[in-house]
Amino acid sequence: MHRTLGWIRGGRPVVHSLFHELVHMSSEEEKRAQSGRLKAFRLREVDRTVQVLVTGGAGFVGSNVVDALVARDDDVLVLDDLSTGDAANLEPSGVELVVADIGDREATINALRGRRFEAVVHLASKTKVVQSLEQPDLYRRVIVGGTANVLEAAALAGTARFVNFSSGGVIYGETLGACAHELMPIAPVSPYGACKALAETEVERLGMSALTLRPANIYGPRQRTDLEGGVVAIFQRGWRSGSSLNVRGDGSMQRDYVYVGDVADAVIASLGSDRTGVYNIGTGVATSVLELIEAMATILGPAEVTHVPEIPGELRRNCLDVSKAARDALWRPRTSLAEGLRLTLS
Repeated sequence: MHRTLGWIRGGRPVVHSLFHELVHMSSEEEKRAQSGRLKAFRLREVDRTVQVLVTGGAGFVGSNVVDALVARDDDVLVLDDLSTGDAANLEPSGVELVVADIGDREATINALRGRRFEAVVHLASKTKVVQSLEQPDLYRRVIVGGTANVLEAAALAGTARFVNFSSGGVIYGETLGACAHELMPIAPVSPYGACKALAETEVERLGMSALTLRPANIYGPRQRTDLEGGVVAIFQRGWRSGSSLNVRGDGSMQRDYVYVGDVADAVIASLGSDRTGVYNIGTGVATSVLELIEAMATILGPAEVTHVPEIPGELRRNCLDVSKAARDALWRPRTSLAEGLRLTLS
């Protein structure tokens, strides 16, 4: 049985304590953040190799971003602790990998000491909701503390553009009815979500040109089967092994599934833009688990389904409104679920 109250400490939910910090950030800090912003470094206007640091670059999303950057002839350095990433993901690109835990300030600063990189893509994170309920301090150390450490290293390295990776899946909470837009009040229900919100605040206070992306449920090549959001990879493994597909509840839970190639495009666009603030990255389409299985079955054939109990507190529906990114000419999704599944499963 999953522990749903493991994040309660001393009778007070940790997530409430984290929110207290977020809500009570002083107005003076906000003013300093606004006044200290630097002019954006527009990568697309620079006709030369650009040095980019990608934290978490050996992971599923990170390695796809690295491939996109290398395809542009950028000079990429990856920082990853390999807790969930795999160095083999970087073999096709041949980029340099530095192994360090971003939650350890000294290790992070020392690992990057003397390096120069003009842009940072910050993807390194813990990503399990249930684990965050059981180990909130770990999530605070890696997500909040780790983001602060990477920001410090970026400042020392002369970074001019910072792209932060948050999570639209855990920031907004339930999105019953309309899809969540960026002006909607956030309502994380786990320490994971609360820590992502605090990390966003750290980035806003950075003082350099920065943008935060809030992605929906990402799927595609190199997705791990042991992470909570990897439902496409998990189902694909079941198909290949001939096992029954475990579906929580009645299968009506809905998520917004976005292809990893589109997410990499969003990162590239963000590096080449002077936009700041927060942007959702998804499709604006909510797909149920049973609908996802049906779509996968058109490629892989029929599969047996077993219904298992839901995890207490799991979101019923999460969908992102991505009209802001399109309206601001930053990014728009281009891969349908059917096409993305074909690219992933074939």
